[in-house]
Amino acid sequence: MFDRKKSVPKFATSPSAGTLPAIIETSVNMTRLNRIETYLNDFLENNIFELDLFYRTTQEQRQWGIYKLENGAEILDFLNSVNSNIEEHLKYPSLVPNRFTTPDELLTFLKNFKEYIEKNSYLLNENEINEKTSYIIRDFIEFKNKIIKAIDYTFEIYDLEDENILLYQQLRYHLIKENVHLFVEDLKSIFSSVSYAIAKESEGYYHANVYLILKLLGFEIIPEDTTNIGRIDCVIRFSNKIYILEFKFSLDSDDSQEALDQIIEKEYASKYKLEKKPIFALGISFNQNIRNIKNYKFQKL
Repeated sequence: MFDRKKSVPKFATSPSAGTLPAIIETSVNMTRLNRIETYLNDFLENNIFELDLFYRTTQEQRQWGIYKLENGAEILDFLNSVNSNIEEHLKYPSLVPNRFTTPDELLTFLKNFKEYIEKNSYLLNENEINEKTSYIIRDFIEFKNKIIKAIDYTFEIYDLEDENILLYQQLRYHLIKENVHLFVEDLKSIFSSVSYAIAKESEGYYHANVYLILKLLGFEIIPEDTTNIGRIDCVIRFSNKIYILEFKFSLDSDDSQEALDQIIEKEYASKYKLEKKPIFALGISFNQNIRNIKNYKFQKL
């Protein structure tokens, strides 16, 4: 199907927060679409035999197997739907344009597929009774979790840059992984490298530099985004999440809570609610004395 030497690591070996994934280190010249197609093909190649065997066995033995479980018929319908979605939508070496018109259409399908699986997982949970749990439920839960992790990882690798990873591109990965602490620490490191003679003592200076740094790294970033009751300092958009940033500047105080409160009290997130993506608020306080970030406050909205 494809060259195994260039394949992306299976989701079981996907990176933990704070580390750059092996896919970037080994396939730096791949496009975003190449990355997700290669990963999904690799995932299926390494799991499809067991998935198919489980599906066929469950179907053949349904009368004395799955139908004996609570809501067994519904669980079988759930399994049929999961299997047919994989067969009809994902078993293609080239997903775009063979099955999906655009990468966005593929990502939308994956998002909806994950939501469908999570919505119906209660059928499996109702039959999970520790050591007495049926092998059907145990195996289905295992495959269900694999699929969800694979979809999550697909979004992560799609959001990473196509070009070679630079030191500062860790910033991007930290936000993808929602590791805000490391994101802020790397920002502080960047500002620490700025000469004392160059650094300006104003909120606008730090605001502009945060925007410039993130824009050059390829973030989809909106500065000074206006709403009906105010102006958001900065919005960072990913395919499956949104960050709203507010900056404060003072002589020596920590105004990060004030920045976070402003995002919440002025309901900046309401502008993006219709997109149905997770929204995160990040208040950052810059300090004149240290010419850097004093502190930050972070909250999922």
